[in-house]
Amino acid sequence: MAGIIGYGAFIPFNRIRVEEIHQTWRNTSLDRLKQVLQVNERAVLQPNEDTITLAVAAAKGAIEHAGVDRSAVDALFLGTCTNPFDSRPSSTIVSEALGTSSHFMGGDIQFSGKSGTTAIQVCLGLIRSGMAKVGLAVASDTINRHTCPGRFYEYTASAGAAAFVIGQENVLADIVGTHSYATDLSDFFRTEGERYIQNIGTGGEIYPAWEIGFVDHVVQAGEALMTSLSLRPKDYTYAVFQQPYGFAPYAVGQRLGFTKEQIEPGVIAPMIGDCGAASSLLGLVHVLDRAKKGERIFLASYGFGAGSDALSLEVTPAIETKRPGVSLAAYLYEKKSLVDYATACRLEYKYMQDVSPLYV
Repeated sequence: MAGIIGYGAFIPFNRIRVEEIHQTWRNTSLDRLKQVLQVNERAVLQPNEDTITLAVAAAKGAIEHAGVDRSAVDALFLGTCTNPFDSRPSSTIVSEALGTSSHFMGGDIQFSGKSGTTAIQVCLGLIRSGMAKVGLAVASDTINRHTCPGRFYEYTASAGAAAFVIGQENVLADIVGTHSYATDLSDFFRTEGERYIQNIGTGGEIYPAWEIGFVDHVVQAGEALMTSLSLRPKDYTYAVFQQPYGFAPYAVGQRLGFTKEQIEPGVIAPMIGDCGAASSLLGLVHVLDRAKKGERIFLASYGFGAGSDALSLEVTPAIETKRPGVSLAAYLYEKKSLVDYATACRLEYKYMQDVSPLYV
């Protein structure tokens, strides 16, 4: 058995309501945002927060929850599509900040929204092969800092991190199987030298790329996984999906045959928006906080570009006596402070200036 032995999460303290952004741009209706797309708030970064600091915060929580010595981590992978550096690794900075051993296999993984689940797969493969004993897979993104003011995606572009310690002892959730599906598709992208993520400019409409991108890849990966394990949607207690908007998990989940009751516990986008590589994995954390022994969890991420990782997990009895000190719900509902749009733009460096907002 190999799987999750500890997990952690982090979401920035500052938040902004979609009404604040809408008051400036008025490029869609509030009813559409809140009722159709189902997004109410998103995170706002502090000037000294980035993909690395979020990753470190989540990883610290995961290691503490796992109860392992930091020096035992011998595989560390960071999944992100908003790496602060173009060439140097961020995983080494995460390792240094955590105080883990310098004798580790690691690196940065970039496959947009599925970067984090791919990091889990890499750690799992190393552990099952015997090449590593304790793996740390971290998903962290700051989509908000890389979304241009006035673009439709600004309403949901958020930030957050989730981390998972992978091992074979004291497993909380056994990763029974995984399956991936990927093709070449230019639905969203950020080219070299560009700060902001681009898309084909459809203003958030349900367009063909939604079908041939998000839906097709998740369905292909999910169906193949369940077929390989001889499982059906009804065999799962929970189904967790990538969630750029709140409606997305329901839309794609029902295509696979899952019910609203299976999907709803893992839906967090209405409260926090799109957290990129951490999106589906924060949903998984939310489910693990309430999961009971013997329950099965279906997980499917989506990364633009495009690909999907599907994972099947089974909760073990160990989870009943090992809950994290701070639940994700605390970050979603309690640990937050609302800011206005002008403040959000200042904190996220969206005003052109020569000095940090910390000193203005």
